[in-house]
Amino acid sequence: MKNIRFVFVALIMTAFSWGSVVELQGTPTDIDVSGTPMKVFPQATLTTPTGTTNLKLTGYGIRQKAVAFVHVNVYLATSYVDESIALNTDSPVDSLKNAKGRVILLDMLRTMTAQDIRTAFEEALDVNGVDVNSKEVQSLFSQFTGDLYAGDRIVVASYPTGEGTIETLILELPKKTLSESGNLLGLDFWKIWFGEPVDELMGELKAKLTGAAKP
Repeated sequence: MKNIRFVFVALIMTAFSWGSVVELQGTPTDIDVSGTPMKVFPQATLTTPTGTTNLKLTGYGIRQKAVAFVHVNVYLATSYVDESIALNTDSPVDSLKNAKGRVILLDMLRTMTAQDIRTAFEEALDVNGVDVNSKEVQSLFSQFTGDLYAGDRIVVASYPTGEGTIETLILELPKKTLSESGNLLGLDFWKIWFGEPVDELMGELKAKLTGAAKP
């Protein structure tokens, strides 16, 4: 019996190590982003070393940046959270504190360097009072290398480890997967999209991710 249990756990760990932790499910909605066809799925499953969590779509929208008086598309963000969470659009971060799983998909719509993305993340974290010089944040950012191109996807996933308020944060990049654990580390990163917006356009995206505004 012990051997069977060992093999079962080993298979789960192998899948966890080599495949994406997120599986999209349901019949997708087809959307058009400046002439590019894309799909948004209504459900997802997050797989962790301790099991799976069913997630529901909370919203999606385009992250835009103002460049020389023009709004350029950066990425399509799609948000999922575990089915038990009732998202409060007025204080979404508070709603996410007890989530068993959170996922945000970032589908790139333009080329960006790793430094550009790290800088954008750091600015948003700083605005929300997160220590960007912490060991955990710097460990993730030091491994975040390589340019990303239109069509690439970043998977951001987080879940509690079962040890107090310690959470694991995963960043799946096209060629590598980064993972780090820390006190409410996942919730801190979710403040990038659900906390204090770094600019007006991020505020518009937040409203769409929380369901306060239509995509």
